[in-house]
This record gives sequence, structure tokens and C-alpha cells, in this order.
Amino acid sequence: MYRRRRLVALLVLILLVLGIWWLVSAIVGLFSGGEDAAEPAPTPVATESAPAETPESTSAPEETEASGEDGAEEPEATPEVCTESDVTVTAVVDAEAYGPEESPQFSVELMNESDQPCIIDIGTASQVYTVMSGEDTIWVSTHCQTDEQTQVVELTPDKKVTAPAFEWSRERSSEDTCEDENRPEAVADGAYYYLTVKVGGITSAPAYFALV
Repeated sequence: MYRRRRLVALLVLILLVLGIWWLVSAIVGLFSGGEDAAEPAPTPVATESAPAETPESTSAPEETEASGEDGAEEPEATPEVCTESDVTVTAVVDAEAYGPEESPQFSVELMNESDQPCIIDIGTASQVYTVMSGEDTIWVSTHCQTDEQTQVVELTPDKKVTAPAFEWSRERSSEDTCEDENRPEAVADGAYYYLTVKVGGITSAPAYFALV
């Protein structure tokens, strides 16, 4: 009986010690947990935020001289029509004097004196040959011309073009005598004449000759 009481007392003592230990542990844990919660978490050092980078502005692509880089070729520019400042027209006769049985051979030369190519019509529709003596008009190639042709050519710088020569019959002309078989002849006996040629609206200087 006595032994049982001692065991009960020992058990009560152990339970009391355990209760005190649990109580102390709970109190300690409560205080230690509050300190951890009150302590702020570390934060990064505040830095001045850098603005977001934006791509550098770029100028529009420069135009290239030729578009051949991408495989496409630009069409060549059409040359301008030749003007009097571009082209020199020269009336050509094959001799300075002609005897009674000789017929003058007329021609014309064109030279591009500019540094750019140009185009001009050198066909018979654009050519006018005129023979004069003083102020007297002797013969004009267009008076009785029937087969007018157009021939546009490109004259490159320093390029000379010469028309085929043809023979002048030494006769006077007019639009009223085109059907006449015997038109009056130009005066010979040492008379002087001069030839001018107009091509594409550009007139040559006179080329002089004599009929003897």
C-alpha cells in the first residue's frame, strides 16, 4: 500500500515537471516567434531605375546610284531632241566649180557638239536643200518631193552622220513646174550659187559653188 502511494506520487511529480517544461517551452517559443515576425525582411538597396533602352533612330536608307543590287535595272532615259546648240549641220558640195556637163553632188553632215546624246530626224521628210543665187531662190528639194521618209537617229557626242549624196539637175524648181519635162536651167557662165540644208529645224551655213 505504501509502495503504491510512492509510485503515484512519483508519477504526479513527473507529470508536474513535464507540464512546467512544456509551459516554459511554449512561453520561450512565443517570444522568439514574435521577434522573428517583427524583424523586417531585408530589401534591395534602392537604385535609380534606368530608363528602358530604345532603339537609336536611324535615317532612311540612302538611295543607291543603281538599283542593280536588288536585281532590277532602271530603264535608260530617252535622249532629248537635238537643238541648234547641240548639233552642227554642214551643207556639202563635192566641188567648188562645175563645167557645163557636170552636175553638182549635194549632201549633208551632222555633228553632235554637246556632251549629251540627242535624237534627230534625218529622213527626207525632215531635210530641205535650197540653192540660191543672191536673193533668188533657184531650187528647193521639197517643191516636187513625193517620197517623204522619217528616220530618227541618236547622235552621241562627237558623232558625225553623213547623208548619201544625190545629184542636182541644175534646173530651177517650183511647185507649179513639177510635171514639166523641160524646166528652165540655172544660169551658168561663171554664176555663183550657194547651198543651205535644213535638218530637224537646224539650218547649215551656206556652201558656195559656181556653174561655169
